[in-house]
Amino acid sequence: MYAVSELYVSGRGWGADSGSWRHVFIRNGTYFLSDLKVYADGMIDCWGLVDLATFRQQVASGWVATTFPQGARGHADDLVMWEFDEPWTMITAEGLIAEVADEIEYLAGRPTLEERCLAALDRYVEAQDAERLAVLREAYLAVPEHQRRFLLHDQDAKDWPLRTILTPIGESVTVRPDGTPEDPVEEADHEAAMEYFRRSKAEDQRFRAAATRWQDAPVTASPSVVRFQAPKGEALYLANDYPAPITLDGRVYATVEHAYWALATTDADAREQIIQAQTAGEAQKIGQQAPLRADWNVVRLAVMTRLVRAKFQQHPDLAERLMATGDGRLLNGQDRSRYWGALDQGRNWLGRILELVRAELVESAHS
Repeated sequence: MYAVSELYVSGRGWGADSGSWRHVFIRNGTYFLSDLKVYADGMIDCWGLVDLATFRQQVASGWVATTFPQGARGHADDLVMWEFDEPWTMITAEGLIAEVADEIEYLAGRPTLEERCLAALDRYVEAQDAERLAVLREAYLAVPEHQRRFLLHDQDAKDWPLRTILTPIGESVTVRPDGTPEDPVEEADHEAAMEYFRRSKAEDQRFRAAATRWQDAPVTASPSVVRFQAPKGEALYLANDYPAPITLDGRVYATVEHAYWALATTDADAREQIIQAQTAGEAQKIGQQAPLRADWNVVRLAVMTRLVRAKFQQHPDLAERLMATGDGRLLNGQDRSRYWGALDQGRNWLGRILELVRAELVESAHS
């Protein structure tokens, strides 16, 4: 058990393949350090899938915690337990909700609060007038407070130039840690900040001009997300246990799952049992108990790709349904495997293969 003298709860950890995530604390007796995952369709996974409205309630009730009482116990699974001693957080309940809501906008391809603020800044740099300054101030204050410091993506200046131009001449931008105010902003400070923005914009334009020589086409991915999982019954035709027989090298397999495990084993008797299994679950159980090819971890991705491709090539009706998903993300919530599935920060390789096969089908349909 460790005592924590100061607790910092701040900073984004976005970037998981299937959406975005950050650390949060769940108050369930003990304060559990956990992952909060956000998806483009607006769903939030934090000990269960909820929508944004329900997430707001969870934060408001303190179940998703942003404050921590003295002496409360914290817990990080399989790592450490501690007691909070003078905890100090850098994020408020309102800030966390705003951050998550804004991340949904980002994943869905809509303008974020940061992008809106920087767009307002560009307009103000082009022409400084009171109306544009008011719009910029409103856009800046809309950004969660704990995220404002790095709006300009400048580790040195942080948001100081932005706060300077938002501060009237004669007033102080901020106060020092001892509570005394900084020196009042002068006209020269405003001009220095404006020069900073002009210089930054010129550098950005030069970078963009150079980048066009090698940059690929802009990414315009759809915000849609398709999850295939039981018992919800969502798009289960995408799952490997869906009853869509495939023929491969002269053999017929009842499902992709049957074929996958049959090709995985070196035992001929076990392979035949897998092929004859009444259900995909039974085929999987036999396959998991049978001896595997020595190189299976290396070749399994190629084998699965071959099987999924065969499934949709041999079942045009399923191919049409797959192509109808557009360019949305395909998330495998059916499989508990962290390699094939998307659950528990899984790598979602089956979902990726399906997206590849979908692209091949669309290309073939238009060639």
